[in-house]
Order: sequence, then structure tokens, then C-alpha cells
Amino acid sequence: MNSYILRFFSYHQPRRVRVIENLLVNRRTVANLFWGQQYGLLQWLGANRSLTRREYDATIDELVAQGLLVVDDQQQARLTVAGVQRQEEDRDHQYQPHFLDWYWLANTNQLGQRLLLGIQVVSELAYHNVRYAPVTVGYGHLLAVKQWFARANRDQLAATVYRNLTQLTTGLAGADPRLATVLTDGLVGHDLPAWTNAQLGQQLGMAPADMLVLSHDLLLGVAAYCQHVPGPLHDLLAPLLNEGPLSKSAVQTLNLYQHGHSLTQIAAQRHLKLSTVREHLLEVAILCPAQLDWDQLLPARKRAALVKRYPDPDVTTWHFQSQADDDGAAFFDYRLFQIYQGREAHD
Repeated sequence: MNSYILRFFSYHQPRRVRVIENLLVNRRTVANLFWGQQYGLLQWLGANRSLTRREYDATIDELVAQGLLVVDDQQQARLTVAGVQRQEEDRDHQYQPHFLDWYWLANTNQLGQRLLLGIQVVSELAYHNVRYAPVTVGYGHLLAVKQWFARANRDQLAATVYRNLTQLTTGLAGADPRLATVLTDGLVGHDLPAWTNAQLGQQLGMAPADMLVLSHDLLLGVAAYCQHVPGPLHDLLAPLLNEGPLSKSAVQTLNLYQHGHSLTQIAAQRHLKLSTVREHLLEVAILCPAQLDWDQLLPARKRAALVKRYPDPDVTTWHFQSQADDDGAAFFDYRLFQIYQGREAHD
């Protein structure tokens, strides 16, 4: 876990300890999304949803005790020189993901459960076996797989799924042969138990931290395949796939905004607080900036006034300058301009 967590910190840029934890476990506040973007870590959103606060904090403490990380009073951390050296040494053999750009597409924990049970059901069908113990998954996945199986063409299901898996593993192997190995050996079949991550890591000579990254990356690759290729695997997993990076509520707010509704009108129509509507648009600004008319939302005259107040091109150093009798609009403009300037710097 030490090498896993160490990869998210920098020598040159202090990074908030809690933001990195929140990104990994998928706490999607605007602040976490913004700082994740500034750290270049947004694609790791939801990469380790099972990570506990105790496990994370213990790892941070160990890294500090080993002299690899320093944490200041504001809970911002930097790599030490020794930390940089260790990070570079780890990078030489760490697994480097291929599918993180699809970070928004699926909750890989949920996707993995449904895929595992679905493939087991098809495998037992191929052997005409109706007496077997299904893998342990959430009740919702059990019900969803039953419904999927009931609707499927059972005469062709095993052969079609086999073709899908063959195509999928071929594509995965083209990115990294280990992805195909982990997928096939990690599935449950007729009289064939799945290998655990520990067993797979030992077989491949990979550290547990790398197996965490590879497993998440693999399931994002599976999700991307199923989104684009019709067939029974698509039908099995499609209910778990998101249409885009935005939350459903943010999409509704964006649609109304794009049709000319003011923020106040949207709040009234959707029975939301005005602050919630603003947060939705900030989420859009971070995740889908091209869908906003920036000249309308943040006119040039307003940007000119804000740049005088916040002249430093490094937006991570800014501190909000509050105004008297502000209803939240000033902070909204501040954060929006911070996102705008930060995006310009990244571009």
C-alpha cells in the first residue's frame, strides 16, 4: 500500500492528504474534483472505493516515518528527496494503466461482481448444470443476472459470450498481456474457481499495490468494450455504465441552463437550493467545460475584475477574498474563475 499511495504525491506541489483519499474512494464534492484536476489525478476518481480511513492514515504515517513524505499543519503533503527517489524506483516496475480516461464510466467494484456472476451462470449453462453455488455478490446483482439470463437466447448465449470474451481478451492483450491473464484466470467457471488477486499477483510477479491498479484498469477496459460492442455482455453490464462524467442531477441542471434558464429559475423549477445549482455548474466546468458558454457564465468584464484580485497564474495558491453581504455568488465566481484559469494553464 505504501508504493500505491506514494505515487499520488509530488515533490514540487503540496497536495491535500484528504483530497487524494477522497478521490480514490469517490467522494465527488466540487472541491475534491477541482483539486484532483489541479493535481493531475482526476482520472483516479473511484480507483479504490474499498480503501478505509484507517488504512489510508496508517499508510501516510508510515511514509512520514520512513522519511518519504512530509505533512504540514494544513494537512498538505510533499515528497522528500528520498520519496522522489523511491517513487522513481517504483515507477520502473509499476503497472501503468491504459484505460483511466474511462474513470467516469463505471463503479468497477459493482461491475466486477456482476461480470463474475454472469460468466459463472453462462459457464454452468454450457455444461447443462443447474445445481451449483453462485458466487457471493450483492442481492441487486443476483436479481439483475437472473433477469438478464431469463431474457437471453439460451441456445446461443454460451457461444455468443465466448466470442465476446475472445474479442475482449484479444483487445486487452494488445494493451498488456497481463490484463487478459487476470480477466480469464479471475473468472469463475464450471468446476473452475477464480484465482484471487494475491494468487494472480504471485503468478505474474506483481506487487499487491500493482494488482489493485491493474484490476481497476482491467474493469474500466471491460466497461469501455461493453459500452461500444452490442451483445450479451453489453446487456449484462449496460445498466451499470454511466452516460457521461456528470452526475444525473448536474445533467438536468445543465440542460435547463443551456435552454436559457437562469440559476434562480433552475433552483425554483427543480426545488433545489441556489448553492446546489451553482455546484452543478461548477461540476460541469471541471468535467465537461466545452458544454458551457464561458462568455455568458463568466463574461470578459468579470474575468478582468477577477484577474486584478487574483493575479497569480498559479491558481493553487489563491485564497478566496470574501465580501460582505455575499449570498454565495462571489465564491461561485471565484471558483469558476479558478477553474477557468487552471484549465487555461493546463492547456
